[in-house]
Amino acid sequence: MLIVEAGSSQNMSSPALPPLTSLRAFEAIARFGSVKLAAESLNLTPSAVSHQIRSLEAHFGMQLVERKGRNIALTESGAVYAASVLNAFNELFRASDILGVRKHDRVVRVSVTPTFAMLAALPNLERFRKASSNLDLRLEARNTTVDFAMDSIDAAVQLGTPPVPGLTFHRLLRSRAAPCAAPNLLERFGPISTVKDLSKLPLIEFSTVPNSWRAWFQANDPDLPSIEPELVGDSLLTALQMARSGMGVILAPFPLVSPMITSGALKVLTLWPSFKMDSRDFYFTYRKLHETSGRIKAVHQWLKVIARDLEAESAMLGV
Repeated sequence: MLIVEAGSSQNMSSPALPPLTSLRAFEAIARFGSVKLAAESLNLTPSAVSHQIRSLEAHFGMQLVERKGRNIALTESGAVYAASVLNAFNELFRASDILGVRKHDRVVRVSVTPTFAMLAALPNLERFRKASSNLDLRLEARNTTVDFAMDSIDAAVQLGTPPVPGLTFHRLLRSRAAPCAAPNLLERFGPISTVKDLSKLPLIEFSTVPNSWRAWFQANDPDLPSIEPELVGDSLLTALQMARSGMGVILAPFPLVSPMITSGALKVLTLWPSFKMDSRDFYFTYRKLHETSGRIKAVHQWLKVIARDLEAESAMLGV
């Protein structure tokens, strides 16, 4: 069994950090979804911001931002990197808040999982900005559960429904799973028409949901001998990257991963009914005392539209 951890490398030396000016420009683009707005927030010209982004891409040797008509979007690598960059700058903003340098009435901090950030939140930041231009949304990507008693977070998108007193929960997504793999992997292994065919492919599991493949095979072919996945990622995001690179088949959660199917990065096998994953449902969570907060309502409305679109996309894919 091969276990892959995010960020693992054979080279133990630390790479040089990119210039702070380039990081600041990238953070602004990730937050606003617009070169023009990013430039205005930094008191720079759009061409200067574009230059900083090209400098950052040259530093890493990969594309982080792409143009789509008049709009811009983060590439898959850009979205992954943006989650960490936004977290880092959020900490700096938080330090300024403590010193009283920045006003609090416009800021709303929301914790999301890294995969939710990459596939759902970051691609739709511009939509939030247009609907709530008076608010400054700060996304913090983390895999750990938010402690509302200790963390200075206004709301969170979390997995499961812990009955925590003092918190309000709204379900955003009902999760179910389906086998997904890179198109070239499926072509290499030939047509997949039975559960037994699928069992012969390398399988990927993520450590946060152990035994998911075992449960799936038990539900779809109980007579098949027990099969253990050959590959394990330390998180869903890592496992998805492994699948995208053609390493194996992942039992991926829908509707969250629908954009990866629509983009062609992965192909979903719809030969079998989708597999319910109730413990992986996504909920929007916040303190009960903030139930009338306009900031919380604005974020909730934004997330409900994202969830609706993901569900519609998943339905079109047959999942």
